[in-house]
Amino acid sequence: MAQAPAGAGGDGGARAKLIVRSVAVALLLVLIGLDLLIPDPFAFAWRQSFALALAAGGLAACIAFLFADYRWLAVLFAAAAGFALWQDAQPWIARQQVRARTGTDVIDVERHFVVGYTNVAAVRELIRDSHIGGIFLARRNVARRTADDVATEIAGLQDLRRASGLPPLVVAADQEGGPVSHLSPPLPNPPALSTIAALPPEQQFDAARRTGFDQGKVLRAIGITMDLAPVVDLMPERRTNVDWNTRIATRSISRDPSVVSTIAGGFSRGLLDAGITPTAKHFPGLSRVAVDTHLFSASLDAAGPELQTADWAPFRAVLSIPGTAIMLSHVALTAADAGIPVSQSKRVVSGLLRDQWGFDGVAITDDLTMGAVEHAGLCRAVEGALNAGIDLLLVSWDTDKAYPALRCALDALAAGRLSRQMLERSAARLDRLATIKPPPTDVDGGGAHR
Repeated sequence: MAQAPAGAGGDGGARAKLIVRSVAVALLLVLIGLDLLIPDPFAFAWRQSFALALAAGGLAACIAFLFADYRWLAVLFAAAAGFALWQDAQPWIARQQVRARTGTDVIDVERHFVVGYTNVAAVRELIRDSHIGGIFLARRNVARRTADDVATEIAGLQDLRRASGLPPLVVAADQEGGPVSHLSPPLPNPPALSTIAALPPEQQFDAARRTGFDQGKVLRAIGITMDLAPVVDLMPERRTNVDWNTRIATRSISRDPSVVSTIAGGFSRGLLDAGITPTAKHFPGLSRVAVDTHLFSASLDAAGPELQTADWAPFRAVLSIPGTAIMLSHVALTAADAGIPVSQSKRVVSGLLRDQWGFDGVAITDDLTMGAVEHAGLCRAVEGALNAGIDLLLVSWDTDKAYPALRCALDALAAGRLSRQMLERSAARLDRLATIKPPPTDVDGGGAHR
């Protein structure tokens, strides 16, 4: 019988060990990659289960490699399991840190935050301890509920705010009409403003104003104070295949800037007549932006003069109406501040909007848990927005980011990185926003006219 070559068994064992190590390292890299996804805003609905599953998998691998005498691999998998748990614990850690901060200057910074919620008990804690200045209602807050139920909940939260001796909460919602009407049902489903564009030009303003007034009365009846509408982005000339969430083509009014200006202006006046703050969005305009900022960073490369005569004409028309607000997107405006989202750009907010255009109303960011912000860093976005002259920072989708966002602001305050001048100017604008609005008057009777 032929003898096996010397060392053949050893070579086979070495190859087996190499394969085991290679597979283990590949699995470890996959585990670490999944760990990094835990804070992703699109994972928040199942974040805790996801984190626990990854931690359990990492610990199981750790035990298996210990028994197989691969101690260094066991240590690495144990570290990956711990990393998953640490990622999941970040909101809780931030909560403890924020709750420990007290003082007038802390409240002055925290009032800039408008927060969405899934658990009313969690938002009651934020309101009771004066950690936020407003709330955002989405479909999850009204599903399978009556308008009276929603109104009672909002009134209770306002009572809690009043007991703290602070101005009323900003209560915001996305009730644009058409496909984005997050409070319908239980509220009536309002028509898309684009339907008004089919009317003769001389009828468009009054029709839009009546729509805004009727919609505003219903919103005010349940306690909403700010509508994140109208959408004044021009309708894109062609649809894009990478816009899965923004869907501007289905939400915009028209491709014609004058039509958008007329209808958005009328709608805004109608909301104001009903005691609701309208919000023109999403500056600098998403019509030319092919990338979905819910997922990726994006830039608008068009020149300023081109934007002034087209994309920005509706913004200027709506912002000329006293009492309107503006929402800034996370798109970078290359001509003004390349690489910096306008929601964090002092050149855009304080320079272009406030100094050049003379706008002194409230400015609010788009959701700070969108991918365009998340990938660049939440703290960078919070600090940049406040120093740029933004008044309200929206944390609407991923509710777990509320306390981390607050911690970012308070850390920047403690380190002296927030501009006191910007905060003082912003406080004056927020004080005006909190002024009690008059009761609705019939738009055909005592309302404001064009």
